[in-house]
Amino acid sequence: MRFTSFIAKRYFFSKSKWNVVNIISVAATSVLIIASCSFFVVLSVFSGLKGFGSSYSLAFDADITIFSKNEKFFNYSSLLDTILGTSGLKAYSLKVSEKVAVQNEGNTSFVKMIGVDDNYNSVYEIESLIETGKWLSEGSTINESVVSFDLADQLNLGLYNYGGGINVLIPNLKKNSFFSRPFNSSLYMVNGVFSSSDLEQKNTIYLPLDNARDLLGLDAGLVSSVGLKADEPSQIKNLVKSLKSTLTDNFFVKTREELDDTYYKMIKSEEIILNLVMGLILIVAIFNSIGALIILVVEKQKDIEILKKIGAANKDIQVLFLKHGLFMTLSGGVLGLILGAIIVYIQQALGVIKLSGTQVPYPVNFEALNLLTVFLWVTIVGSLAAAVSVLSVKKIRQ
Repeated sequence: MRFTSFIAKRYFFSKSKWNVVNIISVAATSVLIIASCSFFVVLSVFSGLKGFGSSYSLAFDADITIFSKNEKFFNYSSLLDTILGTSGLKAYSLKVSEKVAVQNEGNTSFVKMIGVDDNYNSVYEIESLIETGKWLSEGSTINESVVSFDLADQLNLGLYNYGGGINVLIPNLKKNSFFSRPFNSSLYMVNGVFSSSDLEQKNTIYLPLDNARDLLGLDAGLVSSVGLKADEPSQIKNLVKSLKSTLTDNFFVKTREELDDTYYKMIKSEEIILNLVMGLILIVAIFNSIGALIILVVEKQKDIEILKKIGAANKDIQVLFLKHGLFMTLSGGVLGLILGAIIVYIQQALGVIKLSGTQVPYPVNFEALNLLTVFLWVTIVGSLAAAVSVLSVKKIRQ
């Protein structure tokens, strides 16, 4: 059987005579290289975007969030014993949120204000998104704030009141007389600026929890939600189950995936569709290979007759063309994977391509699973293409 491998390699690698068959074979292999390269690069980009989106989700959503079904603000003290008594809990954080107006130098924007406690960074990972400055200081007595990059740009804000502080205004819902102020307001120093691609978070300001309560006129202990951090991601489901069985029906207990249900379902659907579409593109590329293999079989009829005269069995001839088909499809697939891996590595290491309008490198993620996925597609479909060439040998022989 060694001679079949030898001849198959000769057919594939020997291009001393450039005829139509050789040109078609090279073209078919080139299409396979481009298809497998594109498949791997697209999968890597999708993995990068998925990781990019997940990093923002970790920054803005807790593992588990508890909030009231009926009230905008509730007293968390009634939940504290239940929360602290739940096993598998690493940390918890309190926050209040409300729509407010903010001003600076005559510029006004309507944004989401989030008041957070000192445990916020133990539950959420927003500190990793700080581009300039720093997060809110623990126990600070100064009016500090952290704003999104877009909001800082809209209001021409600078750090530490360079360019002016940010004035936060909230309608006074507890006016006692005609002379009461229509708005509660306070001036805040910008302590840090964070980046975000999330539309809701692009217009957000973070304040210390007590400051936010004062502006809203809320009593101590009132919060919008309680965020929980699990010891391990694997414990989240058990934590949710335990909390739901303990808390009253007045509260929702939601995981990050449940809060962003549409986003996570969309990601899963897109992943399936992406694999199918790229698989179909690869199948189309394989049809080029099938055509090239069938033309090769037809062109090599004299060689087949000579091989049969010197004692080659029909099975040997079929194996010869099967191996040639595998050489062509697998070599195209492997070369495409190598090229794709180089492209992904360069983007991951150097960040050559940036996200539109930013200096953030376009996210890609080099994953062995993506390599394996493309290789399996090429192997399976390539084997089928090679098998078709064997069937053409049978037909011509008959």
